[in-house]
Amino acid sequence: MIVTAVTNEVFPDASADSLPKIFKRAADAGINHFELRLVESRRFPAYDAESWERLKSLGKDYGITYTAASPGLFKAGLDSDLMVLHTKYLLPMSLELAETVGVNTMIVFAPTRSAVAQDGEFDRVVDILGAAVDIAAERGFTVQLENLPGSWADTSDDCLNLLEAVNREAFGYVWDTGNLYEAEQAHFRAGYDKLKPYIRNVHLKDGAIENGEMIWKRYGEGVTDVKGQVEALKADGYTGTLVLEAATKPHHIDDFPTSVNQLKTWL
Repeated sequence: MIVTAVTNEVFPDASADSLPKIFKRAADAGINHFELRLVESRRFPAYDAESWERLKSLGKDYGITYTAASPGLFKAGLDSDLMVLHTKYLLPMSLELAETVGVNTMIVFAPTRSAVAQDGEFDRVVDILGAAVDIAAERGFTVQLENLPGSWADTSDDCLNLLEAVNREAFGYVWDTGNLYEAEQAHFRAGYDKLKPYIRNVHLKDGAIENGEMIWKRYGEGVTDVKGQVEALKADGYTGTLVLEAATKPHHIDDFPTSVNQLKTWL
């Protein structure tokens, strides 16, 4: 398994000086793979020109491999202006800029559910995701669906329904048990076996629901059973990425090294 960091989860700093701190801290932990999300407070691909140059040059200096990019694609309602913007502009721009840093994997989300479900919405979601996968695949990309509460890919069953309906070879799944627990409040085993054939990427996130809100915690301090998740993946011979989402809220400076050390004991 490839232990991977997220650009905004390693160090609680979003300034123009943050990338050297982030990459050095990860290197000190033996990590040189990164998933691109927020850089200097901006989400991929909307970095300013100087941020892009720092990302490229420092990536070379530290021997970084960028494994995937997450622009927040399709985090919008089906009928919102944002959905049009994401489909026509954000998707092609994300693909083009990802290529400049050697990324060929794009993470997407399912659109947000309507307050009142309308006939035909599921088919529209399938069409949007299928079209995006086809566009990405033509450029040599694979696409990964990340589950998120409130979206059409919130619970294990709903993720499975979309993965089966889109049915593209280039379409896989980001298994985020923290987000799954927030959506269905069930142990990961409830959906793992059915989703296992589609898992291409894993987000490790621990937390617990307190006063009706999901609170993110360091590994081993929540109820989402990151230890069991890692053990299940090891037992099944998973060889893909394990992405550390170790930041609590507020983000403490010791979150990343504490959770990395805990993860190493499980690996």
